[in-house]
Amino acid sequence: MIKIIDFLQSQSQNENISENLVDKDKLSKSFNDIKNVLVSSEVKEKNIFQLKNRPKTKKGQIWLCKQQYYDAFGNEIIGNAPYLVYVASNIEKFANENFIRIQPISPFTEFLAIDEILIKDNSVVGFDFIIETWNEQPILNELLDEFVGNINIETLKIDETELNLSKYQKEFRKAEIRNTAYLRQSINALIEFEESNDEKTIFLNINNSIVLPKRHNGDDNERSLVAEPITHYLQAAKKGKIKDRPTYFFEKIIEGINVEIKVIKDGESYILSVKQPGNIEIKDITGKILKQATKDLYDNLEGGLYFIRINGIEKEIRIRLK
Repeated sequence: MIKIIDFLQSQSQNENISENLVDKDKLSKSFNDIKNVLVSSEVKEKNIFQLKNRPKTKKGQIWLCKQQYYDAFGNEIIGNAPYLVYVASNIEKFANENFIRIQPISPFTEFLAIDEILIKDNSVVGFDFIIETWNEQPILNELLDEFVGNINIETLKIDETELNLSKYQKEFRKAEIRNTAYLRQSINALIEFEESNDEKTIFLNINNSIVLPKRHNGDDNERSLVAEPITHYLQAAKKGKIKDRPTYFFEKIIEGINVEIKVIKDGESYILSVKQPGNIEIKDITGKILKQATKDLYDNLEGGLYFIRINGIEKEIRIRLK
């Protein structure tokens, strides 16, 4: 929580917001209060880390969002601070992913405008706050981290022609729009990923840089990569699938080590093989370590983001399979 305090105070200065408009003592107390609320016995009963099942997301909830996550391209996205948000819609679907619309929450009630909702009830999160209705945005449901509670509010109807913001309110909103951009990046990246052509749906991500494959639909033996299991290869050959299956090749020197990766799309699943001189470990997005079908080969993989750890290479390699 100290990071949140330091960040918001520095943003007040960076965005030319008057020091007199921000009560730093109040701000510090607010985030200390929410920290205490989140670990209180009452909230522990609702906290997702205490519950066996994650609460079903629905409109009217308040959550603390993640500060760090991986987007659809495998980029590591890090916000300046984790945000409290009000869930403004029920779950919807896009590209088989759950998303919701949220409105960020701010303790800076000094900047309250007529198009925002003021909550003067310490029992909700531990301090008074405003719901930034003007900053509503879609985010992936997976960004919701800690469940805080529920709140019932009426829909606010504002005549925008009557909205008259002060200089400081405008500067504050610019800061909030910028600082919550990391949340909506989850949807922006997913949309861009879904609109990309087939050649860009399988790729490596190394230090947030995309590496595209060389695609090949010929004889797999033309490449000096780890071979598929012989039984699997023969079965595929009998069914005439060898030439029909899209195959993607990556070859990259990373930290002085030559890494070769082959991906074969086999129906609705994937086969992944890695050729390199050291031990490897592959995890899925949940952190589960995958088991090898044969040495350095993994099969029956579903689409998604995977993390490859190679002995001798400090940074993990992220690979996205659609």
